[in-house]
Amino acid sequence: MMTRRMPALLALPSMAVAIAAVSGFFYDWSAVPADAAGPKNLGDFLLISVLSEGPARLANAIMYTAFGSILSQVVMRTGIAARLISITAEYAGESKFRLTAMMTIMVAVCFTSVTGLGAVIMIGSLVLPILVGAGVSATYAVCLMLFAIAWGGIFNPAILGFYVDTLKIEQSVMRSYVLAYGILMGITTLLYFCIQGWKERKSFNWSAPMPAPAPSKVPAVALLTPILPIALILIFNLPIIPAFVIGMVWGVLTTNFRSPIQTLTAATLEGLKDIAPVLGLFVGIGMALNAMMAEPTKAVLAPFLQAVVPTTPVAFALFFSLAAPLALYRGPLNFYGLGAGIAGLLFGAQMLPNTAIMAAFFSTGQLQGVSDPTNTHNVWLGQFAKVSTWELLCQTLPYVWGFSVAALLWSVFFMGALQ
Repeated sequence: MMTRRMPALLALPSMAVAIAAVSGFFYDWSAVPADAAGPKNLGDFLLISVLSEGPARLANAIMYTAFGSILSQVVMRTGIAARLISITAEYAGESKFRLTAMMTIMVAVCFTSVTGLGAVIMIGSLVLPILVGAGVSATYAVCLMLFAIAWGGIFNPAILGFYVDTLKIEQSVMRSYVLAYGILMGITTLLYFCIQGWKERKSFNWSAPMPAPAPSKVPAVALLTPILPIALILIFNLPIIPAFVIGMVWGVLTTNFRSPIQTLTAATLEGLKDIAPVLGLFVGIGMALNAMMAEPTKAVLAPFLQAVVPTTPVAFALFFSLAAPLALYRGPLNFYGLGAGIAGLLFGAQMLPNTAIMAAFFSTGQLQGVSDPTNTHNVWLGQFAKVSTWELLCQTLPYVWGFSVAALLWSVFFMGALQ
């Protein structure tokens, strides 16, 4: 995965089968009680636990992603996202930095509900020309959009549902962590905005009048659609899928009351099409989790992890802070890559509380979300703005790494993640 010779879509299930085959081959199956839960022999381990039950392990997370993708299509197809951006451009005035600040906030608001490369392409195609046309450098504009995507993504119910389902964390517990992480990412985005913005003042960029997004007839009440699901979850503790459904219905009825069925049908078809790559990734993650959490694998790898993974607050924060860049390139701290297996082993062997595992991977995972040159949205944004992904990595990494350190410290010393 790191050398890009094999995509994560294929590497994860291949890793799961290889780990199960090796650990299962050397495991003493004769010592397994007849009434024990789980596989009784190597055949059961490979064919049932990994290849049959593994793909369905993240069924709930897949459903969260599917409903989130449908809502994302509703927000885009009804013109809600475009209208939010056009309103922001209208009210920002002639100050390029006020325009940049308002656009960053609006992109973050959109990504509390929208997901996927299609959403990045649609919103980026609207936002980036406006910012560059106002005189902002392309690198600064793209980096701010990456921070905004990550900031909004922290509150996105589909992403939260993945952690809730995988690590069996109570939604109310996850909510308290999300609020703290959202504040920290907001501060991180503000620091980048101010520090890099000061450097922008020292350089002159030619600005050219750019056409604003065409105004659309979207009622004001419809503009609540992107934030309605997350508000229902955080304030009223509503389950994730019902919150998504309410958001879809609200968005469709407030924008297209006369033909809501056609709009919702088209959004459903396109939304399900959009999650095909993510669906494949979740299948591989489920297989990796089942392979890593099984007794044969724990018997081999648990002693090594127990010797390395710290369990005291100071050591925990220091270890994962220093190791945070291992989340890049689908590495061992990337929950959507090799880290799925590591997290599964930590969870299965009960080496750390599930809140500590979530804190470690959620905090360090933001490096991958913002800075990783192999992200499809990083690649598209870089190509669209003619900026190298390596430049985006170098400019964003120090700030996101700082967020990771702050989030880890907050998790263990103020949220009691290790308790």
